[in-house]
Amino acid sequence: MATTSATHSKAFLQPPAPRKSGGIWTRPLALAAIVAVVAALGAGVLWFQPKFKNGGAAATPEAFAEQMEAAARAGGGTIPHVFGGTIRTERNGSMLALVADNVPPSACVSVGWKLVRKGLLSINGTMPLRVSAAKLSDLCNQEEGGAVLTWIPKATE
Repeated sequence: MATTSATHSKAFLQPPAPRKSGGIWTRPLALAAIVAVVAALGAGVLWFQPKFKNGGAAATPEAFAEQMEAAARAGGGTIPHVFGGTIRTERNGSMLALVADNVPPSACVSVGWKLVRKGLLSINGTMPLRVSAAKLSDLCNQEEGGAVLTWIPKATE
């Protein structure tokens, strides 16, 4: 392979030009940029985490279902739930019913699926005969604002 032009004596392949030093500020500026990016990512993660209410429990349908089950095991009283409403217990003889108010419709559908497998569920005063996602969604969005769930857990043997 020829390294010079036929008409010019200039070489085709030239060695790379020597790098100029960026001065004493190049590394500190690069380090500061990396720290700023990591800090921005950390702030973004904290910003998008689930919001916490009532003693540090995340406001998720799973946490709400756990609270309902815990209230059933406790057997009485009124406690606040993760969505800002209350869970109260009502007794009729040996039958225990838990009533949760102010449940967001999006969480109501998810929690409804979990609780209907573990007992009887009434949403806004209506107990569905056949449970489907569409039926739960209709019942949960029936009222303006939060839904009222009434759950009668299955008797433990």
